[in-house]
Amino acid sequence: MKRHGTSRILAALLALLVTFTAACGGNDQGGGDGGPTTIRFGFNWVHDVEWASWYLAEKNGSFAKHGVDVTLVPGGENTPAVSQLIAAGKVDLGVASDELQIINANKQGGDFVLIGAMYQRSPYGLTWLTTSGIEKPADLVGKKIGGLQGEQPRLDAVFTANGLTPDYTFVPVSYDPQPLVKGDVDAITSYSTNQTISLGLQGVKTTAITFSDFGLPSYGDVLFASRSYLDDHGDAVAGFLAALREGIAANVADPAAGVRTLVDTYGQDTKVDEKYAAAANPAYIALLDSPYTEQHGRLAIDEKFLADKVFAGYRQAGEKDLPDVKEFVDLSYLEKSA
Repeated sequence: MKRHGTSRILAALLALLVTFTAACGGNDQGGGDGGPTTIRFGFNWVHDVEWASWYLAEKNGSFAKHGVDVTLVPGGENTPAVSQLIAAGKVDLGVASDELQIINANKQGGDFVLIGAMYQRSPYGLTWLTTSGIEKPADLVGKKIGGLQGEQPRLDAVFTANGLTPDYTFVPVSYDPQPLVKGDVDAITSYSTNQTISLGLQGVKTTAITFSDFGLPSYGDVLFASRSYLDDHGDAVAGFLAALREGIAANVADPAAGVRTLVDTYGQDTKVDEKYAAAANPAYIALLDSPYTEQHGRLAIDEKFLADKVFAGYRQAGEKDLPDVKEFVDLSYLEKSA
């Protein structure tokens, strides 16, 4: 997703266009008569149990209660990145898998700000067959590891973060876990909320360890928007976050309700695997909380942890020019939502 000069110019022009349109009232998000503010929220994947908390916030009337009329916009394999959709004025708020995606979007000319994180630990990491004998990072030495092309720096960082010299054979694969099942690779990059659960339902026993557990922590499903949108719609954003917190609480209290809402409503046009959804929802819920959220509420981001731990891991993976956390994260909307 790295782009250079031309993309910077296009991004700047798009930002100007969005700003001009909003100023002219063509993208008016506010209810001048005191009515609800419209917010288009962009997901980075198709309708899935991953978004159960959003579904329940809408179904239970939490968005309406907090003065926002929310449209949930699904993504997919062939849709643009949510940051691109925001720059083009197609959605207002959105989610990215982790903070690094937004850091890179800003390097390409964006001006995006994190306003919260759904998961205190990203589910992204490595999966291997339980019978493989792999139990710790040292056991990966000399192994064949499958992953998306470009993941090598992150895998190198797993070794260096654990005092090991990177020593493995990288095999490019997709998200399909079949190369692992067939024995073509010893481990794959994966999501602990996805491939290992799908394989388990097929009777294949696997072990999934997140990169956070390997010493490379990151948040998961970070919430973000353009700085200009936040400046113009702060009250609505705070209302959205308050409603989403209520949706999270509803999903935690009754995970089956989140699954049922997906199957009956949002996933009607997609092939929802209800058994997978029922197994995956608790796995997502397990990533919601941390000692920090116990004190500051769900969706909170620990800015010191981000600067001292998360960014340190990215530097080990070769990332440079990381942003000032105080400029990159704005939790004032989340604080206002409490």
